[in-house]
Amino acid sequence: TYWSELQDILDWTTTHVHSCFFICWGAMAAVQHFHGVPKHDLETKAFGVFRHHNRKPESPFLMGFSDDFSISVSRWTEVLRADIPSGSGLDVLMDSDETGLCLLHEPHGNRLYIFNHIEYDSHTLANEYHRDVADKKPIQIPANYFPDDDPARAPKNRWRSHAFLLFGNWINQMYQTTPYDIDAIGTERAGDSKSK
Repeated sequence: TYWSELQDILDWTTTHVHSCFFICWGAMAAVQHFHGVPKHDLETKAFGVFRHHNRKPESPFLMGFSDDFSISVSRWTEVLRADIPSGSGLDVLMDSDETGLCLLHEPHGNRLYIFNHIEYDSHTLANEYHRDVADKKPIQIPANYFPDDDPARAPKNRWRSHAFLLFGNWINQMYQTTPYDIDAIGTERAGDSKSK
């Protein structure tokens, strides 16, 4: 019921927002809107903490990132690499062997799309799990999260440092590239720091 309104907001960002960072469902909605990339239902929820790969270590968004790191995941849908249109300019920055695509960068639109939850607190997955258990909804224990898969034990956060890096790198890129002239937002020169 709100899709057309959301599309209007997304279109508005192309001329009024220098850089967008879309997360999870918002990322799936935005990549569908801007590139026609569909989301696909999963048979079981992708739920837990999964190893990811740094596919573009030269990216300014991944400065300081390890080659291999963990990110929390909680979603019932996915976006497939095969659905990314050729010529879209979308770069895969992070992915996982177990949960697929994680982070895409679109240089032309100055957009980041992250499908997983690097921003989660230590207990967010635990809260989701215990909520669903209390509501008697079918839910599996989040993978690689509770010590010994015991929901009574406190989980360990293994993604916090990379979350700080990613958001810090994004903010730094915005600072370095934001044009002084608002009319330059959405133009090729907006992403060129030399145009300042």
